[in-house]
Amino acid sequence: MAVLGQFGIVELSREWPAPTALTDERLQRGATPSLDLSDLAFQSGDEVLLVSLRGVPLGIGINGAAPCPDGHAFWTGGATAVGPALAARTSGGTFWSANTSLPFWESASTVGFQQTATAYIHRDEMDDVRFYSTELNAINGGATGMIPLRNISPGPMLILPASAAAGYNAAALTLLQSIADIDIPDGEQPAENLAAVPEILTDTAADVAERGWLRQCDLTSWVFEMDASTLDHDAIGQAFGESAKGVLRGAGSFDGEIDHSYVSGEQSGLGMLKLMMLTQQGSKARARFQLVEQRSATLPLVSERVFYETDILLGKTTVNASATDVIAMSAQFIATGRIRLAKQD
Repeated sequence: MAVLGQFGIVELSREWPAPTALTDERLQRGATPSLDLSDLAFQSGDEVLLVSLRGVPLGIGINGAAPCPDGHAFWTGGATAVGPALAARTSGGTFWSANTSLPFWESASTVGFQQTATAYIHRDEMDDVRFYSTELNAINGGATGMIPLRNISPGPMLILPASAAAGYNAAALTLLQSIADIDIPDGEQPAENLAAVPEILTDTAADVAERGWLRQCDLTSWVFEMDASTLDHDAIGQAFGESAKGVLRGAGSFDGEIDHSYVSGEQSGLGMLKLMMLTQQGSKARARFQLVEQRSATLPLVSERVFYETDILLGKTTVNASATDVIAMSAQFIATGRIRLAKQD
């Protein structure tokens, strides 16, 4: 059965990348070190939490050192950098220090010690990731605002989206502690393949408001075919992948409008960039196709709405990028979740 309608909403919301475990072999050493990160769910501009039990390898410690005392080399000549205590070790000879008042070993007093750090990432065309202090600098790449990676050995690490939720960072540390002694194949694995992910991490990732990537498209017209047997499964498999055919519940198209008015403190360009990412083919969304809007005789005039609600994948999409207060959007979609007929008072 095909249904045509005029009103409704589509909520465009990005899914967060899953926590990913890494070994320090994923650090690309050199003049400007980077992190080799295969998980493409991490994109330029994302704010991430980097975790290491030894200390993070970012140059945010004392005098720009990495706050990772045990990750520094003892002698020069290798790929791993030495810390400032080298001066004390070499001041009196090969194996001793002539000045006992100077630290002989790297410690929190020489480089600092920090097991977690948040930063924004930039992913280049080679999938090498570098870290930045602001979202805009991370999207642009380049030298401005870059937080340097240091050529040290931080041991096993965890990278995941950053959050200000209470207990989030502590849970990430607990997760890394549970996998620190486990072999990480290929130097990178989803953390869930190695240990149970704490509930606060999964709950935060599922919270649309927490993710901050939410755009609402107000529908002006839509067509929804809910009989999956009438659809061209081969064409859908070519457009969305063969796996989409197994969850297909329906398909259709819609036209709508997205508010693009100025909001204090937001970059209009960043908002448009996020919208482009949210409307790429294969992006997930939540749709409500309105059937009935019943009005009462007295205020409030709208007493209830009846609508179809389902999860969808976007297909071919057209976005009018004119810089006005309203962005027009047209899209084809397939329904992949249960189609629920619901009422909202």
